[in-house]
Parts: sequence; C-alpha cells; structure tokens
Amino acid sequence: MNHAGPVDELTDDFPMRLTTGRHLESYNTGAQTGIYDSPSRPDATIDISPQDASELGVSNGGSVRITSRRGSIEAPVRIVGTQREGLAFMAFHYPELVDVNVVTIDAWDPKSGTSEFKATAVRLEGV
Repeated sequence: MNHAGPVDELTDDFPMRLTTGRHLESYNTGAQTGIYDSPSRPDATIDISPQDASELGVSNGGSVRITSRRGSIEAPVRIVGTQREGLAFMAFHYPELVDVNVVTIDAWDPKSGTSEFKATAVRLEGV
C-alpha cells in the first residue's frame, strides 16, 4: 500500500499546517452541547505553539489572519504550551464566530472517502 502525503503541500507562502477538530466539551458538532457554557471550553480560537506566537509577535487573545489557497479569516490566538511548532489547531464548532471551513481544503482520500480538513497549508499574520 502506498502512502501519499497531504494534497495541500507546505510552501514558503503557506509554511504552517492547520488541522481542525472538536473540543472535548463539544459532543459531535456541538448541536447537543453548544447551548451550555463550560468553563473549560475555549471560544473560536486558533491554537498555536509558544514558538510560533513569538515568531508572529502575538500573545494570547491577539488576532491573526489565517490565509490558505482558498481564502482568509481572522481569529483570536490561544497559545498552548503542548502545541507542536508549525502546527495550528481550530475547532469547527463556532462557524458563527469564525468559519474555519473558509480556508480548509475540499480534497478527499480516494480509498476511505475521508475529507482532508486535517491538513490545510496556511500562513498566519498578526493583525
């Protein structure tokens, strides 16, 4: 079996990988849990490493422009000490605040049929 890397390749223009997913406190898409407040559920943020935050000159709560080959959005930053450098994370639970799917790729794996939302090449810029 041959393995192929992500379709959306990293380049000098798009040097960071963005992955999307769920927050622990949000069941599935949040349809059942989204109406409840949780002190441990972050809002619509982009999670980045302390190293990436330092390079971008941003701090917790500051904003970044996230640009991919498909579009741009802005989101507040949440610096996460365990986040790997060069990898950013956003939850998809908050389209009314920040619609991360504006920047994600619509490619899919031909064997599994799984969409490739987990591997979008992006550029971050402090705003």
